[in-house]
Amino acid sequence: MNLRSFLLWCVFAVSAVAAPSAFATTTCTASAPDIVVSGYDGTSQQSGNTNITVTCSTDAGPLLGNSTVYVNLCLYIGNTPRKLVNGGNTLIYDLYTAAGGVWQGPTASPPAQQQVTLSYTLPTLFSSGTYSATANVQVSARIPSQSGLAAGTYTQSFAGTATSGDYRVSDPGSGFVGNSTSMPTSCKVGGNDGKTGTPNFPFTVTANIAARCVIKTATDLAFGTVPGLMTAPQDQTSLVILNCTSPTAWNAGLNNGTNASGTQRRMSDGAGNYVNYELYRDSGRSSRWGNTIGTDTAAGTGTGQDQTVTVYGRVPTQTATPGNYSDTIQVTVTY
Repeated sequence: MNLRSFLLWCVFAVSAVAAPSAFATTTCTASAPDIVVSGYDGTSQQSGNTNITVTCSTDAGPLLGNSTVYVNLCLYIGNTPRKLVNGGNTLIYDLYTAAGGVWQGPTASPPAQQQVTLSYTLPTLFSSGTYSATANVQVSARIPSQSGLAAGTYTQSFAGTATSGDYRVSDPGSGFVGNSTSMPTSCKVGGNDGKTGTPNFPFTVTANIAARCVIKTATDLAFGTVPGLMTAPQDQTSLVILNCTSPTAWNAGLNNGTNASGTQRRMSDGAGNYVNYELYRDSGRSSRWGNTIGTDTAAGTGTGQDQTVTVYGRVPTQTATPGNYSDTIQVTVTY
């Protein structure tokens, strides 16, 4: 070997030693769209769902031989007690896993539904790049039935440390040769790398309660047994129970019934005979109850609780053919 060839061999050897070393660095991220609970009015339970999308990625330098990356990850959601808020109004609710358990904040032993395991292979001989795997974890917001509702948009945000995760990773690390790794013992123990308190996945839960009124019941107005020759008015009452969100303005109207003659309400015995009667908004029976808003309806403002409206009925003095008389009145609530 002459001197020139020896120098060239030395340069080649130095270049080989100076080649960049292999590496594998794994990180995990998570994200979650907001949850919107639709159609909630307090009368029955309603739910809305989202999925936390977890992605773990490995930036791998050139490796000699395959290697599998294993990740054991736990997700947490804090903020307890959980309440949706609209100003001074609140809705009680909670967050549930796909199996129906309540989502837990940071804990030593998270439920199985809050744990994710991922594995993926880094490629063979001198390949490099970014490799990843993804998983979805369900979160369900469930609002039970409850009374005393006020109309409006209710929210709770889960930001910052309100969402978090722990994970441990088994990967080749800084080794040049791919190795046979295994799943870390848990999201807190094992492997050769990991993080505590991340990833975070901020999201917001929203429920919109629209102004709403429902008529829950209307009791019959029964005048009882009266003489055919009525020499004094016969008075009785009925109750209409409604429920309106706060602060919904409402008007309750009564039609003239199925047997009216013009605006005169009448009960019928089904054989062509009638008994005149009337319905009023006041106990003195001076304010007739009709269907024209602002003129002869009953008005109020919803509280979110049941409200009772009294219907004052009167059969005036008259002579009637003996029999059983009835009429049907329609109650309408406008809001």
